[in-house]
Amino acid sequence: MFERRQEPRALAVFKSAYVQTTDGLEFVTLRNISDSGLCFDSWPGAAEGDEVEFCIDSNGLRKGTVRWVKGGLCGINSTELSLSQWGPQMFPSRSVRLPLSVPAQLYLHGRSAAATLHNLSIRGACIRSDAALVRGQLVSLQIANACFERADVRWERHGLFGLRFADPVHPSIFRDLVSRLQKQPASHTDAVPAFSYAATNTPDYHRLSGVK
Repeated sequence: MFERRQEPRALAVFKSAYVQTTDGLEFVTLRNISDSGLCFDSWPGAAEGDEVEFCIDSNGLRKGTVRWVKGGLCGINSTELSLSQWGPQMFPSRSVRLPLSVPAQLYLHGRSAAATLHNLSIRGACIRSDAALVRGQLVSLQIANACFERADVRWERHGLFGLRFADPVHPSIFRDLVSRLQKQPASHTDAVPAFSYAATNTPDYHRLSGVK
Protein backbone atom coordinates (compact mmCIF):
# COMPACT_ATOMS: atom_id res chain seq x y z
CA MET A 1 0.00 0.00 0.00
CA PHE A 2 1.34 3.41 -0.98
CA GLU A 3 2.08 5.67 1.98
CA ARG A 4 2.21 9.41 1.49
CA ARG A 5 5.25 11.01 3.09
CA GLN A 6 4.34 12.84 6.27
CA GLU A 7 7.39 15.08 6.14
CA PRO A 8 8.68 17.18 3.20
CA ARG A 9 11.71 15.82 1.37
CA ALA A 10 13.12 19.35 1.24
CA LEU A 11 12.36 22.46 3.26
CA ALA A 12 12.19 25.68 1.23
CA VAL A 13 14.40 28.38 2.72
CA PHE A 14 15.47 31.86 1.66
CA LYS A 15 18.40 32.84 3.84
CA SER A 16 21.69 34.70 3.37
CA ALA A 17 24.84 32.63 3.81
CA TYR A 18 28.43 32.49 2.65
CA VAL A 19 30.71 29.80 1.29
CA GLN A 20 34.45 29.79 1.93
CA THR A 21 36.59 28.30 -0.83
CA THR A 22 40.27 28.37 -1.74
CA ASP A 23 39.47 31.48 -3.83
CA GLY A 24 37.87 33.39 -0.96
CA LEU A 25 34.34 34.11 0.27
CA GLU A 26 31.17 33.87 -1.81
CA PHE A 27 27.97 35.53 -0.60
CA VAL A 28 25.12 33.14 -1.48
CA THR A 29 21.49 32.36 -0.71
CA LEU A 30 20.38 29.11 0.91
CA ARG A 31 17.30 27.96 -1.04
CA ASN A 32 16.42 24.63 0.55
CA ILE A 33 17.68 21.93 2.87
CA SER A 34 17.02 18.19 2.83
CA ASP A 35 18.39 15.05 4.45
CA SER A 36 20.90 14.79 1.61
CA GLY A 37 22.24 18.33 1.91
CA LEU A 38 21.66 21.96 1.02
CA CYS A 39 20.95 23.95 -2.13
CA PHE A 40 22.57 27.36 -2.68
CA ASP A 41 22.18 29.86 -5.48
CA SER A 42 24.16 32.90 -6.70
CA TRP A 43 27.47 31.02 -6.71
CA PRO A 44 28.78 31.01 -10.30
CA GLY A 45 32.15 29.47 -9.38
CA ALA A 46 30.80 26.23 -7.93
CA ALA A 47 32.20 22.99 -9.38
CA GLU A 48 31.34 19.37 -8.64
CA GLY A 49 33.72 17.79 -6.16
CA ASP A 50 34.78 21.05 -4.51
CA GLU A 51 35.44 20.73 -0.79
CA VAL A 52 34.04 23.85 0.87
CA GLU A 53 33.05 25.37 4.17
CA PHE A 54 29.81 27.29 4.56
CA CYS A 55 28.17 29.48 7.18
CA ILE A 56 24.44 30.07 7.55
CA ASP A 57 24.22 31.24 11.17
CA SER A 58 26.25 32.25 14.20
CA ASN A 59 27.50 28.68 14.82
CA GLY A 60 30.49 29.08 12.53
CA LEU A 61 31.68 27.16 9.50
CA ARG A 62 30.49 23.70 8.48
CA LYS A 63 32.16 21.43 5.94
CA GLY A 64 30.60 20.05 2.79
CA THR A 65 31.18 18.82 -0.76
CA VAL A 66 29.61 20.17 -3.95
CA ARG A 67 27.63 17.25 -5.42
CA TRP A 68 25.89 18.90 -8.36
CA VAL A 69 25.72 22.19 -10.26
CA LYS A 70 22.83 23.22 -12.47
CA GLY A 71 22.41 26.72 -13.81
CA GLY A 72 22.79 29.13 -10.92
CA LEU A 73 22.10 26.43 -8.31
CA CYS A 74 24.43 23.98 -6.59
CA GLY A 75 23.90 21.15 -4.13
CA ILE A 76 26.19 20.61 -1.15
CA ASN A 77 26.32 17.37 0.80
CA SER A 78 27.23 17.84 4.46
CA THR A 79 27.26 15.47 7.41
CA GLU A 80 27.26 18.49 9.73
CA LEU A 81 23.81 19.79 8.79
CA SER A 82 20.67 18.11 7.45
CA LEU A 83 16.90 18.53 7.48
CA SER A 84 16.57 16.45 10.66
CA GLN A 85 18.89 18.90 12.45
CA TRP A 86 17.01 21.97 11.27
CA GLY A 87 15.01 23.97 13.79
CA PRO A 88 13.93 27.47 14.84
CA GLN A 89 17.44 28.12 16.18
CA MET A 90 18.69 28.04 12.57
CA PHE A 91 16.92 31.34 11.92
CA PRO A 92 18.94 33.84 13.98
CA SER A 93 17.70 37.40 14.12
CA ARG A 94 20.96 38.83 12.82
CA SER A 95 22.27 38.60 9.27
CA VAL A 96 25.18 36.31 8.49
CA ARG A 97 28.53 38.11 8.95
CA LEU A 98 31.29 37.77 6.37
CA PRO A 99 34.78 37.98 7.91
CA LEU A 100 36.61 40.62 5.88
CA SER A 101 39.64 42.54 7.12
CA VAL A 102 40.21 45.66 5.01
CA PRO A 103 40.94 49.34 5.71
CA ALA A 104 37.94 51.62 6.17
CA GLN A 105 37.21 55.24 7.01
CA LEU A 106 34.71 56.78 9.41
CA TYR A 107 33.16 60.24 9.04
CA LEU A 108 31.49 61.99 11.95
CA HIS A 109 30.90 65.62 12.95
CA GLY A 110 33.00 66.91 10.07
CA ARG A 111 35.97 64.74 11.02
CA SER A 112 37.36 61.49 9.63
CA ALA A 113 38.97 58.59 11.47
CA ALA A 114 40.78 55.49 10.29
CA ALA A 115 39.16 52.12 10.91
CA THR A 116 39.56 48.46 10.02
CA LEU A 117 36.64 46.37 8.87
CA HIS A 118 36.32 43.07 10.75
CA ASN A 119 33.10 41.73 9.29
CA LEU A 120 30.31 42.87 7.02
CA SER A 121 26.67 41.96 6.52
CA ILE A 122 23.79 43.33 4.48
CA ARG A 123 22.58 45.13 7.61
CA GLY A 124 25.76 46.39 9.22
CA ALA A 125 29.44 46.02 10.00
CA CYS A 126 31.91 45.45 12.81
CA ILE A 127 34.92 47.76 12.78
CA ARG A 128 37.94 48.54 14.93
CA SER A 129 38.88 52.18 15.42
CA ASP A 130 40.53 54.55 17.89
CA ALA A 131 37.69 57.02 17.31
CA ALA A 132 35.69 58.01 20.40
CA LEU A 133 32.36 56.59 19.29
CA VAL A 134 29.36 56.24 21.57
CA ARG A 135 26.26 54.10 21.29
CA GLY A 136 23.53 55.75 19.23
CA GLN A 137 25.93 58.02 17.34
CA LEU A 138 25.34 58.45 13.60
CA VAL A 139 28.35 58.01 11.32
CA SER A 140 29.23 57.38 7.69
CA LEU A 141 31.40 54.41 6.75
CA GLN A 142 33.60 54.22 3.67
CA ILE A 143 35.03 50.90 2.48
CA ALA A 144 37.19 51.48 -0.59
CA ASN A 145 34.97 53.72 -2.76
CA ALA A 146 31.71 52.39 -1.34
CA CYS A 147 30.14 54.78 1.16
CA PHE A 148 27.37 53.87 3.59
CA GLU A 149 26.16 57.33 4.49
CA ARG A 150 23.93 56.51 7.43
CA ALA A 151 24.96 54.04 10.11
CA ASP A 152 24.43 54.14 13.84
CA VAL A 153 26.70 52.75 16.54
CA ARG A 154 24.95 49.84 18.26
CA TRP A 155 27.64 48.60 20.63
CA GLU A 156 31.29 48.97 21.68
CA ARG A 157 33.68 46.39 23.13
CA HIS A 158 37.40 47.06 23.64
CA GLY A 159 37.84 49.18 20.52
CA LEU A 160 35.43 47.17 18.38
CA PHE A 161 32.21 48.86 17.26
CA GLY A 162 29.04 47.41 15.81
CA LEU A 163 27.37 49.57 13.16
CA ARG A 164 23.87 49.16 11.77
CA PHE A 165 23.08 50.58 8.34
CA ALA A 166 19.94 52.69 8.03
CA ASP A 167 18.83 50.47 5.13
CA PRO A 168 19.86 46.88 4.34
CA VAL A 169 22.10 46.51 1.30
CA HIS A 170 20.49 44.79 -1.67
CA PRO A 171 22.00 41.26 -1.98
CA SER A 172 23.24 41.81 -5.56
CA ILE A 173 25.04 45.03 -4.58
CA PHE A 174 26.46 43.38 -1.47
CA ARG A 175 27.66 40.35 -3.45
CA ASP A 176 29.48 42.59 -5.92
CA LEU A 177 31.10 44.62 -3.14
CA VAL A 178 32.34 41.50 -1.32
CA SER A 179 33.77 40.10 -4.54
CA ARG A 180 35.60 43.31 -5.45
CA LEU A 181 37.01 43.85 -1.96
CA GLN A 182 38.70 40.45 -2.14
CA LYS A 183 40.15 40.99 -5.61
CA GLN A 184 41.95 44.30 -5.06
CA PRO A 185 43.44 46.13 -2.06
CA ALA A 186 40.79 48.36 -0.53
CA SER A 187 43.33 51.20 -0.39
CA HIS A 188 43.23 51.49 -4.19
CA THR A 189 40.89 54.21 -5.36
CA ASP A 190 39.68 52.00 -8.20
CA ALA A 191 39.10 48.93 -6.03
CA VAL A 192 35.34 49.43 -6.03
CA PRO A 193 33.37 51.67 -8.40
CA ALA A 194 32.40 54.76 -6.40
CA PHE A 195 28.86 54.75 -5.10
CA SER A 196 26.94 56.05 -2.13
CA TYR A 197 24.67 53.35 -0.79
CA ALA A 198 22.08 55.90 0.30
CA ALA A 199 21.69 56.76 -3.39
CA THR A 200 21.41 53.13 -4.50
CA ASN A 201 18.51 52.26 -2.22
CA THR A 202 15.91 54.06 -4.34
CA PRO A 203 13.23 52.87 -6.80
CA ASP A 204 14.91 54.72 -9.70
CA TYR A 205 18.26 53.05 -9.04
CA HIS A 206 16.71 49.59 -8.90
CA ARG A 207 14.75 50.27 -12.11
CA LEU A 208 17.72 51.63 -14.07
CA SER A 209 20.23 49.04 -12.84
CA GLY A 210 17.96 46.04 -13.25
CA VAL A 211 18.17 45.24 -9.52
CA LYS A 212 14.87 43.89 -8.22
